[in-house]
Amino acid sequence: MSATRSLARSDRTEASIPCSRSSRNDAACTAWLMLGGCTVATLDMLSAMAYWGRHGVMPEHILQGITAWIVGPAAFNGGFGSALLGALLYGQLMWGVVALYHALARRQPLLLRRPLLCGGVYGAMAYIAIFQVMAPLLTGSTGPHELPWIATCAIVYITLVGMPCALFARAAGRIRV
Repeated sequence: MSATRSLARSDRTEASIPCSRSSRNDAACTAWLMLGGCTVATLDMLSAMAYWGRHGVMPEHILQGITAWIVGPAAFNGGFGSALLGALLYGQLMWGVVALYHALARRQPLLLRRPLLCGGVYGAMAYIAIFQVMAPLLTGSTGPHELPWIATCAIVYITLVGMPCALFARAAGRIRV
């Protein structure tokens, strides 16, 4: 193999192989992914709270809406505990979204080399998967259909969920022994 080809392969490998089970840095990698999940969950929830707050919806109600995915309408009578459960559930879901990007990037190095483009596309797909497939299956409801809300969600998921997923996955992949 030529030196140029070897160097290119080395760069690609370094950029594309996030931590693995055998890595001594798994804890650091996991910390990056968890931080990513908390970050994107917070950004998304703050966006939802800002949007719906202008329409008189309290932040607690938005978090209770997440809890309602698994508990049903009783979540809206659960007070602070129900809102806290919603925040924890959504944080866990977003950690999974970041971890999935990380896992996909192990197989497709392009996802780490082009984080803004690929992350944006991933964010759009995540929005569709969560709010057009998963949430309706869990609740039997498709949620709000207002075009401004759908457009806001799409923009938020592209820019504040997908792109950060890619950047956190890339950061986790740069952990060195």
